[in-house]
Amino acid sequence: MRYASFAWLLAIALLVTGCCMPSQTPSQIVNLPESPEVTRILLNLSQLNADLLTFKGTGKIKLWKGDSTQVVRSAWTGARPDKIRVVIQGITGFPVASMAADGNRFYLLSYSQDSFYQAEIQDPNLEKLVSIPVTAGDLIRLISGVIPIRKYQSSTLVPARSPSGYILSLLGEKGIEIEKIYLDQSQMRVQRIEIFTLKGQLAYRVDFKGETEVEDFRIPARLVFNNDDGSGFQLDIDKFWPNAPVSSDMFVITPQG
Repeated sequence: MRYASFAWLLAIALLVTGCCMPSQTPSQIVNLPESPEVTRILLNLSQLNADLLTFKGTGKIKLWKGDSTQVVRSAWTGARPDKIRVVIQGITGFPVASMAADGNRFYLLSYSQDSFYQAEIQDPNLEKLVSIPVTAGDLIRLISGVIPIRKYQSSTLVPARSPSGYILSLLGEKGIEIEKIYLDQSQMRVQRIEIFTLKGQLAYRVDFKGETEVEDFRIPARLVFNNDDGSGFQLDIDKFWPNAPVSSDMFVITPQG
């Protein structure tokens, strides 16, 4: 197992054209009539941390792909629905790289290698950075304890075997799975979500490992993203400040010099 700086990963991303491609994003719930039970579950999920509009936090990011593993400290600032900035810190605590999205553009800056990249895109796909096709918008929601809900046409709710609970499946055209939401027995807590491509193939899953309560908001303590190819990343949230003051310029990165 070898360890490398996240700045190396950013430098690779800067050399890849088309690193930020749009993908299917969450939308308001629009669906065919369904059971009162499903309606209640989705209403409860839509209300989770509804008043949490901005945040700041610090923690650790662990990334893996094949035999390569990287662990870095990081700090982040976010504003729902589409603004985020993540700063990667070196062992001295100083920033070595930054990523940002402001709802219109995506930015990457490696301080150590003096590399800068930007692209005009509203909701960038971060696959080239974290090996998982999670969008910036989804990452913002998940960090703030909000469950992304894909637009769908029908749904099913069935008991789960392991761990015990229920599985809520959201289906699109021709019954193709769009998203699965794994709930505990109370149907109030989400244990895992699975996001699928437009063709019904698994894009990635997210496991929720514990939670903390900050100013009456329920925040995930750890988010584990992975797919069936052995790639993934883990986000450990050490400190979290809900509804922290932010400004638009926090989500814009300019080249050094």
